[in-house]
Amino acid sequence: MPDRQLLTLPDARSLAWVEYGDPAGAVVLNHHGGLLSATDVAPLDEAARQAGVRLISFDRPGIGGSSPLPGRTVLDGARDVDALLEALGIGEVGLLGWSMGGQYALASAYHLGPRVRRTAVVAGCLPLDDAVVLSELNAMDQRFTSMAADHRRRLEVVASSWGDLARFAPGTWARVSAAGEPEIDVEAVRASSTQLATAAHESTAQRDGWTEEYRAWVRPWGFALGDIASEVDVWHGTEDHLVPLAWAQRMAGGLPSATLNVLEGEGHFLLLNHAPDVLAAICTTEVVPG
Repeated sequence: MPDRQLLTLPDARSLAWVEYGDPAGAVVLNHHGGLLSATDVAPLDEAARQAGVRLISFDRPGIGGSSPLPGRTVLDGARDVDALLEALGIGEVGLLGWSMGGQYALASAYHLGPRVRRTAVVAGCLPLDDAVVLSELNAMDQRFTSMAADHRRRLEVVASSWGDLARFAPGTWARVSAAGEPEIDVEAVRASSTQLATAAHESTAQRDGWTEEYRAWVRPWGFALGDIASEVDVWHGTEDHLVPLAWAQRMAGGLPSATLNVLEGEGHFLLLNHAPDVLAAICTTEVVPG
């Protein structure tokens, strides 16, 4: 697994990032999923290499090797992305966001504007500062969101236990993580259990990491879906038990330029099985059917 690199940001925080795929390829910046870290796309390394994609992934504040930023918003993440791209001398970029990372990818698309080639949101969420939308969220994430707001020490204990399970029993962690998803997802998570469990363990490296993740994702985004000018591909499985399919449909309907890819029989981990299609879509200006 590639080693993390550190960037010192203008406010003196550290931003940790890692690369996969083709070092000379078209750049795609990943915004990792919830309860995971920048290395959640390690299973996509070969697909990125085959697609000619330089896949860069970074830890959000308080996750993995990145310094915390209490009170951060989704849009703060986009400013960190801007600093990372400037440091690496990268102009045009494609964006990828999986699950909780979807809103951060959209924030980057808004903030970077014409520098964005195309964005992919896989199993992503709508703005959760809306009480009605929050009520539609799965029970686990609702509990964790509530704990982050009112019982942070309890959430820290849960995070520590989750991290230990991922570190010492990756097979068990994989089985628990994919519980309730279709068999195609279960098999994909099992096949990448070591890499994904490492990302899960890394998400708990800092005590307040989970707390800040769940506090940040219910704060106002600071922009509207209608403010995003570039093309967005929205990917969702019909059997996703964590994020409602209706959210993907509403997201696509609210974006000025979007393609909705609904995959029959797929669940929350569809990216593991469809990485070539998702990466190809990000790197083209043409619509790639789902």
